[in-house]
Amino acid sequence: MHDDTVVLPAARPPQNIPLPTRPRRRPDVYQVLAAVLVLWSIGVAVQHTWTIDFLLHVATVQALARDLLTPPDPMTGTGSGSPYYSPLTWLLAAAVRVTGLSPTALFGGLAVANMVLLLVAFRRFCGWFTTSPAGAALALVATLFLWGLRPVVWSGFLSMRSLAEVLPYPSTTAFGLMLLALDRLLRYRRDRDTVSLLWFGLLGAVITVLHSFTALNTAIGALAVLLSPGPRWRPADLLRVTGVGAGAFGLVAAWPFATVGDLFAGAPDFVTIHRQLGEGMLDPVQLSCAYGLFGLVPLVLRARRQARDPLVLIFGLAAVVVAAGFAAGQYHLLRSMPMAMLALHVAFGAFVAGAVAPVDGARPKRPASDQPGGAAEPPAPPEQVAAAPAARRGRRLLGALAVLTLLAGLAVDITPLNGFIGAVPTRLLPASLEAQTRTPSLSGPSHRYDFVRDHVPAGATVLSDRRSVDRHLNWLGYYTVNPGWPNPWIGDQEARAAARRSLLSGGTSPADRGAIASAYGADCVLITGGKVAGPDAVGGYRQVRDGRGGSLYCR
Repeated sequence: MHDDTVVLPAARPPQNIPLPTRPRRRPDVYQVLAAVLVLWSIGVAVQHTWTIDFLLHVATVQALARDLLTPPDPMTGTGSGSPYYSPLTWLLAAAVRVTGLSPTALFGGLAVANMVLLLVAFRRFCGWFTTSPAGAALALVATLFLWGLRPVVWSGFLSMRSLAEVLPYPSTTAFGLMLLALDRLLRYRRDRDTVSLLWFGLLGAVITVLHSFTALNTAIGALAVLLSPGPRWRPADLLRVTGVGAGAFGLVAAWPFATVGDLFAGAPDFVTIHRQLGEGMLDPVQLSCAYGLFGLVPLVLRARRQARDPLVLIFGLAAVVVAAGFAAGQYHLLRSMPMAMLALHVAFGAFVAGAVAPVDGARPKRPASDQPGGAAEPPAPPEQVAAAPAARRGRRLLGALAVLTLLAGLAVDITPLNGFIGAVPTRLLPASLEAQTRTPSLSGPSHRYDFVRDHVPAGATVLSDRRSVDRHLNWLGYYTVNPGWPNPWIGDQEARAAARRSLLSGGTSPADRGAIASAYGADCVLITGGKVAGPDAVGGYRQVRDGRGGSLYCR
């Protein structure tokens, strides 16, 4: 038996035929802008041009690093726990214990990480409202610069001027997480994706413990998304949303260092300190948020197409909260202004770029050139084609007016550009700009009281004569009898303030001064203003140092 199988020679591969390669994608305009901003954030981190509240964040991390499980109040060293303790500060404190790095160094790294988080989260959020990277880039530029003659420098406000000083703060982390949370909720609104809803709940819980004001803004954004267009709500959908909300509340309640009541009950005590926010918005010299109104025209156009556009709803709800804050004198509610500005800035960027996403609950598709197979989009209706030139002129006009207004404002006050100063060594600045860095916020913490470290161990309690001194002592690693920042949770702020006034009174005897200091467990007393003088001015306390910076008395 023979095998009749014919064996053919092996086929040779074709010669000189190039293998298919994927085209190299160049960075888009948003990615280029993001790279520049990351480099800027590195410069800011190196310069450490933080606001005075940076001292509180360092003090909080130091207090946690001394006791990771049962830390006392980070300012006064009394009680147990504080709303100032968050998962982020706990992680930083643990890193201090493990690595030996200083809190200042870790906050510098956090500043860069926060910038990356903001850029990624902002792009994802904008992707629901604009079909173009240019639209997201313009929205980002508007967010950084379209604020006012003197932009608000406050945590949670994302102007370039503000970010130069608050970039490493937990509030900045919370804002980035809020944008990611809203992105997940928008996806759930469209796809009924339960995993996205769970992510929203987890992020919402973390945001609440991180920064209660951003938690309020997250609630505003969430309500806007839930009311926006999308598939009809079914009972099962509402049950899932309710369940995830309850789970998020449970996670917040399980946080060991503060109760849910603590996180929100103290907000009214911040009314006075927030009054300046309202003054800046209404002051014609500052107009801290006036430039954002360039986003009002695009927002109105969005509302005409769809009254339940998420950006329209975010702006409307935030505006109601801000107006209520003004009307009731509850100025802490003005912290919702960044949400209104976010809606204005994103609407402005999408409109000027001419790449407005459809508002039907669906995330915009990628351009045809990016789609698999290059599938072309359906042709636009004839009436839309006819109106295109006028729309293009309107977009250019609005963009040009915004730029001209910004430039005209810079001719009056260059404060909006001071954010760039934060990344530049002061010795390299022109004299006019260098002079502007000589402020308590831009020049960094004072080292006037470093001598205390030569006489007092870290973690001791000091009674000083001024709030500014208390803040620097907290930064140096000490507790103070009087809190350097609003602290309604200790319960006896007024009594402590009265005790300080009594100690500084000229009619108080040295023995009574010593009794006051001892009553609050003060290890030392620091007098910087000359109201109390002499080696025996505080009974029971010995003067260990007298000179520049003040007189220090210790037990």
